Amino acid sequence: MKFHSPTGLLILCAALLPGCVEPNASPDQPVTLSLSNAGTEPLRCRLMFGHWVDRDLGTLAPGASAALSMTQAAADGALYVMRSDGQRKMMIETIQCAAQSGDWMESFGQVDFAPIRSRRVRAIEASCAAPAGEGRVACRLDRIEQ
Repeated sequence: MKFHSPTGLLILCAALLPGCVEPNASPDQPVTLSLSNAGTEPLRCRLMFGHWVDRDLGTLAPGASAALSMTQAAADGALYVMRSDGQRKMMIETIQCAAQSGDWMESFGQVDFAPIRSRRVRAIEASCAAPAGEGRVACRLDRIEQ
């Protein structure tokens, strides 16, 4: 098909565009995460993005919780926060927590977001705890609200 004017091409594009958009597509939705330290030792936690980028979430004292607001993408269930300049979605890979003292790499554990990505959620409660003695921090999903 050959168009002799840009107007003809624009009319064709406008006619076809609505068919390319899913009519019942739901928007991305906010998700709140409550991360608790269920152990007896302080934990240091980080929000991990792809490509070795992280955001320090600080120290969680025993029994303390931290709240994090994020968004779940409607298309694939991925979780993200906006970059500080508001110009780009920062896709969340995981949250890692480690014992505050000692070697981070030897003790970190992570929150498993795989069960969340497969469904629409509103709120997540997760907890992590350092083991008595040495070993890796254990994290778990305690509650997922849809």
